Amino acid sequence: MQPSKTTMETWGQENDAGRFVAHEPCDACGSSDARAIYDNGERGYAAYCFSCTDHQIFDQDFQPTGSAAAAELIQAARQAKPEGLLKGEIQAIPARGISQEVCKKFGYRVGTYQGQPVQIATYYDPGGTPVAQKIRFKNKDFKLLGDGKKLPLFGSHRWQGGNRLVITEGELDAMSVASVMHATACVSLPAGAAAAVRAIKDNWDYVAQFKEVILCFDMDDPGRKAAIEVAELLPVGQSRICFLPYKDANETLLQGKHKDIVGAILEAKVYRPDGIVAAADIRDAIGVVDAASAIAYPFARLNEVTLGLREGELVTITAGSGIGKSTLVREIAYSLHTAGHRVGMIMLEESNKKTILGMLGIHMNKNVTVDRTGVEEADLYKAFDELFPGDNQVYLYDHFGSSEVDTIIQRIRYMVAALDVKWIILDHVSIMISGLAVADERKAIDIACTALRTLVSELNIGLIMVSHLRRPEGDKGHEEGSKVRLSQIRGSHSPVQLSDIVIGLQVDPDDPDGAYRYLHVLKNRFTGETGVAGKVKYNLETGRLLEASDTF
Repeated sequence: MQPSKTTMETWGQENDAGRFVAHEPCDACGSSDARAIYDNGERGYAAYCFSCTDHQIFDQDFQPTGSAAAAELIQAARQAKPEGLLKGEIQAIPARGISQEVCKKFGYRVGTYQGQPVQIATYYDPGGTPVAQKIRFKNKDFKLLGDGKKLPLFGSHRWQGGNRLVITEGELDAMSVASVMHATACVSLPAGAAAAVRAIKDNWDYVAQFKEVILCFDMDDPGRKAAIEVAELLPVGQSRICFLPYKDANETLLQGKHKDIVGAILEAKVYRPDGIVAAADIRDAIGVVDAASAIAYPFARLNEVTLGLREGELVTITAGSGIGKSTLVREIAYSLHTAGHRVGMIMLEESNKKTILGMLGIHMNKNVTVDRTGVEEADLYKAFDELFPGDNQVYLYDHFGSSEVDTIIQRIRYMVAALDVKWIILDHVSIMISGLAVADERKAIDIACTALRTLVSELNIGLIMVSHLRRPEGDKGHEEGSKVRLSQIRGSHSPVQLSDIVIGLQVDPDDPDGAYRYLHVLKNRFTGETGVAGKVKYNLETGRLLEASDTF
């Protein structure tokens, strides 16, 4: 039985053979596909047969002869490599107490640049391909070679997730930690403390793979400040800050304080922000009406009942199938966006193209998702540029990658932390658990809602969540005018209990055309007022759901 491709890929990195490129026939044993080819970067290529263990090393001019597909893959990899990177040699750095073995693990080399001796820190993408190099001169000056945009964390290609990640300010510090903690994932910032927050935002998905993040920055004021800024950026409980007896990890290593490095990392305390205050400190705040800072719904009567949208609240919108839940939340998203607020839209039942067309339809007052009669392509692009003038105020999630709960939670965290989004539209919660192999749908929905409620409180964001209803008992469904009730929301009790506001969209049973709906506030934790909160009408021509008294 031949080894899997996954085995081939992982074997290369684990054994420093490089990045897996392709598999091909083995001339030694005659196997049809057991020989794996690995790209060693500047060192050339390596081949290893998983069937007979035959192995060879080749220079950078290597060209496979046994497989045209392998040759094509290697050529593509060559074309993808950045030009102008240095080769260098892997050697120990005695002056820094770094062994050759550790340098090899990180791909840290020594060489020359324009006749000057330099140390070479190579930055690799997740597949092990070099993308950039930071070269260090004797006078401690630095120069960047290759693609410096959104650099990965130095050393990140060696570890992909786990319990603990140590982040240092510099490459030598990361290798110093690795010298005494061999099994621990150690990486460094690409540009030191000054750009720490930017580096974490650029590598958010990578950092999120680890349960604990230990910030082992320099023991000076910039290092302390950067550690706090990064700790506050990361989810509560994930970040820890360690304290070293000397300026940084490398100096501590050179002082022979190996145990101090280990102890500092293992004993690092979970970061807890300042913020415990006395009651007297709140005196001035009690005179401020919270509703004054609320954001208005695009419906006058609904604002009167709820006093608007507020950060730190979970709003659930519910209705029967085909009644207009998605249309309603798009109207809210459009209103938030045009008022200057950053909005994240996670529309799990439609493509991002349809979501944007729906927003353009609101802007143009034309249902362009259904009928583009009389609408030229130029009209669409003009409306797009008017609505989204390069301001990056609206962000969407391409959910065809994954719509699982944990993934959605991470993407919301990223939107908030890295993109400064404060308002999230999630349509809808039931689809988040649809792909899970669970026996109890209600319990799964409750777990998802609990996670979302925790996120709202932790990040102080406004979350507008769509939830489906169970069909009411009897012959009359919601689409026929059956009243929306809290007890009909899918899940057991959590969606209702955890929501601050619950708004039902209900068909007017007396409307023969089925165009009119009632907005019904079913729960209102802020003011306590519930009941009918206005009447809206759906217009098929415009695709809009607007307050009936104001528009028709």
